[in-house]
Amino acid sequence: MLIKGNFGQLDDLAAQIMNTVGKVQQEMDTWQTTSGATSSDWLDGAGGQFTEVSQAWNQVSTAQQQMLEALRGGVVKANGELQQALASATARVGSVTI
Repeated sequence: MLIKGNFGQLDDLAAQIMNTVGKVQQEMDTWQTTSGATSSDWLDGAGGQFTEVSQAWNQVSTAQQQMLEALRGGVVKANGELQQALASATARVGSVTI
């Protein structure tokens, strides 16, 4: 009897999520740099709205990062649990004699 498991897709998904986290962080850093330069050099004619929008964008981006990191953690945990289940099933089937 052959029991085969391939968990590469879950590993790839976890890596893709981490890649997305990195890209979002780059965008957050770029926005913060641009926002900092703009808010210090630009008279906000919108009555402070630029700063408020910048802060709101930062909150949303931070929440997105947390969500992606939680999603990655779930994928990694599921992958580990599936591998443990496969190992247990393989051991159980391997101990059966006919």
